[in-house]
Amino acid sequence: MMTMALGLASAAVLAIGLAGCGGSGDSAGTEAGALAASAKALVATSSPTADTSKIEKLQRYQIDPTKVFVAGISSGGFAAVQMHVAHSSTFKGAAVYAGGVYWCAAAGGAATALANCGGLTLPSNQASYNSTLAASETYLDAQSSLGTIDPATNLRGQPVYLWSGTQDQVVNPLEMADLNSEYQRYGANVHFDNSYPAEHGWESPDGELACGTLGSPYMVRCSANGAVYDSVQTWLTMFLGPLKPRNNGKLSGTLSAFDQTEFGASPNLSMSSTGSVFVPKACAQGNKCGFVLALHGCLQEASLIGNRWVTEAGINEWADTNKLVVLYPDTIASSAPGPTNPNACFDWWGYSNQYDPNYALKSGLQMSVLYAMVQRVTGRP
Repeated sequence: MMTMALGLASAAVLAIGLAGCGGSGDSAGTEAGALAASAKALVATSSPTADTSKIEKLQRYQIDPTKVFVAGISSGGFAAVQMHVAHSSTFKGAAVYAGGVYWCAAAGGAATALANCGGLTLPSNQASYNSTLAASETYLDAQSSLGTIDPATNLRGQPVYLWSGTQDQVVNPLEMADLNSEYQRYGANVHFDNSYPAEHGWESPDGELACGTLGSPYMVRCSANGAVYDSVQTWLTMFLGPLKPRNNGKLSGTLSAFDQTEFGASPNLSMSSTGSVFVPKACAQGNKCGFVLALHGCLQEASLIGNRWVTEAGINEWADTNKLVVLYPDTIASSAPGPTNPNACFDWWGYSNQYDPNYALKSGLQMSVLYAMVQRVTGRP
């Protein structure tokens, strides 16, 4: 969501300025423009490490069905919750950074999403927030009973990692506290990191911004007891148990671009024609591996910040030595007459094809595209 990322609805409503995931704004649309310009300047000096010389067909790998997970930041955090809840038979755990409760935006559209869930920064420098926890749980229970999502009972005992910086001006920490309550209600095993003085962003030892810095590319680096913290290590340990050491050198795996259009990605869904996938050497050789679906936030699309999300998230370094295929779908900014999504957020309020009321269900338009990618990599029917 980030003051730029949650970017949503009508240009008028969203002229308030959106950020990394939701579409928040500290002031007006001018800030979103300045952030975008700053991000583009950063990209000009970067050297993407993914092989973009050719677009490959996404492959199937030998994925252990007990090791399939989803992670996301801001708008990608909300989308990660949607994917986890709707497909809880597939995903066995989730890591959510600055996201919020399932179906948080309800059926109210972008303006409601911004005011209640994240993306709208008030003059007090606090993110706007109105709890939708009760409505979320009512909807979740109803959809679970109807079979439009997998049974909510699947969430019991699943590991869930939550991150919320105490200085987050884009997604109010109270929103993440609601998500913590929601997951606990359904019996998940939750670890809630909510004591770091972090601004809105994804925390990683490879993040280029100081912990309390708000801005593009929303990749922050925090410390604990004098040492750089590694939130990815925390949640991967929850998911997998003891880990093999992180590869801090040249990775043996391959980061490449893949074709998203065969799964239905298009400008009508605000999705790029290509995404990225990291495949450890052992996985490419046919060994059984785990899988992580990683969803970026608003204003973190590749066309804006290059490979910063993919290379600074700090997932590939652990995946390389612990046999995890990591899929990084990508979005694009879009405007009328297609979906109004100027900050390239993942769909957590129903912008798809202007307006998808089923956006949080298995039948959701963008959700279906993302899940088709998961099916290809994991071999699930």
